[in-house]
Amino acid sequence: MYHRQISRVLIILAFILVACGEKPVPQSLFPDKTQVTFNASAGEQAVQVTANCSWSAAVTEGGNWLSVTPAYGQGNAVLTLSVQANTGADRTATLKIYSAEKEARITVTQTEQEVQYRSISELRALYKGTDVKVTEKVIVKALVISNYMHTDNGGLNNYTSMKAIVVSDEEAGIQLFCAENNTEFKQGDKVEIELTGQTLSVFNNGPLQVTDLPLAKIKKIGTETLKAKEISAAQLVTGKYESMYVAIPRVQVRDEDLNKTFGDGSAHTSIGMVAETKETFDIFSSKYSSFRDVVVPSGSGVLKGIACVYDKNYQISFAKVSDWEGLTEERFYTSPTFSLVTTEKEISGEAGQFTVSVAGNVDWTVSSTDSDNFAVSPSSGSKSNPVTVTYTQNPSVTGSRKADIVFSTTNASIEQKTLTLHITQSPFEALVSDPVPSWMELPDLSDMQEEDTFAYISHMTSLNGKRVRNYSFWYDTQNRLAYWVAYPLYDDIIKFGNRTDAWQYDPKVPKRYQPVLFYSFGDSDLDRGHQLPSADRLFSQEVNESTFYFTNITAQDANLNQNIWSNLEMNVRTWALACDTLYVVTGAMIQTKEDPQIKYVKDNNGNQVALPKLYYKVLLRYKASEAENGGYSGVGFWYENRAYTASYPVAADARSIKEMEALTGLDFFHNLPPAVKETVKAAYKPEDWEM
Repeated sequence: MYHRQISRVLIILAFILVACGEKPVPQSLFPDKTQVTFNASAGEQAVQVTANCSWSAAVTEGGNWLSVTPAYGQGNAVLTLSVQANTGADRTATLKIYSAEKEARITVTQTEQEVQYRSISELRALYKGTDVKVTEKVIVKALVISNYMHTDNGGLNNYTSMKAIVVSDEEAGIQLFCAENNTEFKQGDKVEIELTGQTLSVFNNGPLQVTDLPLAKIKKIGTETLKAKEISAAQLVTGKYESMYVAIPRVQVRDEDLNKTFGDGSAHTSIGMVAETKETFDIFSSKYSSFRDVVVPSGSGVLKGIACVYDKNYQISFAKVSDWEGLTEERFYTSPTFSLVTTEKEISGEAGQFTVSVAGNVDWTVSSTDSDNFAVSPSSGSKSNPVTVTYTQNPSVTGSRKADIVFSTTNASIEQKTLTLHITQSPFEALVSDPVPSWMELPDLSDMQEEDTFAYISHMTSLNGKRVRNYSFWYDTQNRLAYWVAYPLYDDIIKFGNRTDAWQYDPKVPKRYQPVLFYSFGDSDLDRGHQLPSADRLFSQEVNESTFYFTNITAQDANLNQNIWSNLEMNVRTWALACDTLYVVTGAMIQTKEDPQIKYVKDNNGNQVALPKLYYKVLLRYKASEAENGGYSGVGFWYENRAYTASYPVAADARSIKEMEALTGLDFFHNLPPAVKETVKAAYKPEDWEM
């Protein structure tokens, strides 16, 4: 009995012990830091984790600039926090370390880069012969010394691009090639330039420049008067003063370039200069420059400008129109000199004038063998003083005429005492209309042939070994634009190639009647709009160049040209590829019934050019496989010369050819077969044009 009771007690105690058991150990998870701070550089820091459980680590807030390893573990461990370099402002992220029961957070902060102010010399020193990106937060303080902005903004337009700005401090200079045209920063502006992430490179063995610099990274902080640093020609050609505003004494234009103008107007121009100490360099002038028609002074003296280099040739680029005013002294020669660099000169048949100078340092007289038509002034002078020759229009349209300009000296030291410049004047270039053929795309010109201020001009081209028509136009000489341009469009003549951007005069129209558009119209809202699009003529370089003739260009609203009008042109090419031939007439109307007043804008030479009020396209499609109306169908479109919110033409924009004739007063496609002419002109089907 006693033993049984003891057994029962033991069994009960065993049950109690089994039922209660051991309590589980609580999880613990503790990082040794809750705040971690990095500087702007890429780097790593360690965090000690004390734990008695399994855990994971992850970046839960912030950016991908922070990473952690390992991402999970068991028990105690060391975490490595890694950050990328910070090129912006202060930034913060959160690192979470967690288990099934516990969680800890670490706030990670990375400060912004410390600003490093560098001189331009220090900036240039970063370049070691290959492109280099600025990775630190570098700011340069400098002075704008160039004036390459458009003339409408007060600039000289004296560079190949208005994206260029040249800046310098007291010791060095550098070119900025910006991501957009500069219309903000003027000569004399003191600026701070933020260069983080920008690339330093050398363009065409030329200037060291900061490439694709957003204008937003340049900040104006004041103004300062521009002063030239005086250096010798020998110092200039070392290249050490590249992109600085300098003054070079005792230099003169070389004899070969006497009487030339700074610019050509059709090409960028280099004028040769020579120092008294025999070093040579060039003056570079853009074909767009405002002073391109100024005759280079013939004297010696001080020349100022921005020191440049291009393809290893040393140059001066003008910063001010006063930069050449110091060339007023006598030319330097070691002995009495009397010569003409050239003895032949050809001039156009129009009236005009030019200057000529003797390369010399003696007194002389000058006369003309035909003073009535080739007058000289003054009749005497000394050294290299210029003589102006004024000539009348050649009365002949077929024959040239000639005259001699004779310089004479009595100086006993000169052996050849007479110098002769032979002048040949070309026949007067008349505006001559071409014969009007019966091409399908041409509007009816039967009532327009007597207009003496208008001309019909056609351009031909070669395609697959055959001579074919390129385009034709009706040209208004007084308003300097084509009223319409007509052309056929089909697969072979479109093709694929490169846009040439070969802006140039039309060789079939006298230059005096054409707008000068080597760069765009003065109004920043106006594009040089093609009537025959460049993309419609890509099968050869020659035919694409013809679309850049100034006679094919009008002043078109930039938003219109680059949006709905451009998309209409793409539609036209698509339609042309889906038929045998698409005949196109593109026109510009400078007057309407509602608004007959003509408005004008200025070309590059200040000539008035009529501003179109609206543009139109009239299309005639021929598809031999379609029986209806002999395979012909037509449609038209017109848009005012303004911005549109819509980007693409829609069916509601389309018109019948009859409606386009009522708008323009022209008779389009008058050579259509009589049996279908009226039907084709009267109606159109938007679905036929996928509208």
